[in-house]
Amino acid sequence: EGEPTEPRQQFYTDMSCPVCLQQAVLPVETNCGHLFCGSCIIAYWRYGTWLGAINCPICRQMVTLLFPLFHEHAAPQQVQDGTVEPLLILRDLNDYNRRFSGQPRSLMDRLRDVPTLLRHLFREMFSVGGLFWMFRIRILLCLIGALTYLISPLDFIPEALFGLLGFLDDFFIILLLFIYISIMYREVVTQRLAG
Repeated sequence: EGEPTEPRQQFYTDMSCPVCLQQAVLPVETNCGHLFCGSCIIAYWRYGTWLGAINCPICRQMVTLLFPLFHEHAAPQQVQDGTVEPLLILRDLNDYNRRFSGQPRSLMDRLRDVPTLLRHLFREMFSVGGLFWMFRIRILLCLIGALTYLISPLDFIPEALFGLLGFLDDFFIILLLFIYISIMYREVVTQRLAG
């Protein structure tokens, strides 16, 4: 069976695919955080009546990124319809991501994507073959800037004068930072797949 790149037990209660109802083979995670067999989600896309990006079969959110949770060198997997090759699934995932990762998205969709994108970002950031150093430094500088803003006495709405309302602007700045980081990561994934 397909081996995910990292243990996924902390994010999923099981590794079953809701399309085929079997153990996920060469698992793929959508930007909304749902898990599917690579071949199931690709078949759902290829044989559906979609002209654009698909909607998640579970939550109906537009799927603009598919994350493989298996290694490129994983062994071919046996399924009911035959054998699934990891390289073919990766090629189809790259094709899908190149086509649809730049789709216009609402603010709510971006907010829903933040947990999944940040989880993948931080996993890649601290991996051996992770993101390039400039991207890491850019994220680090954003985090340092947000932390400096939080502890700085200079504030748009000072906590000393406005109490809880003063903390709301800090929360808003942190929320914008996380959205910005997830947008940067989405661009890096798209550029890496195009290259």
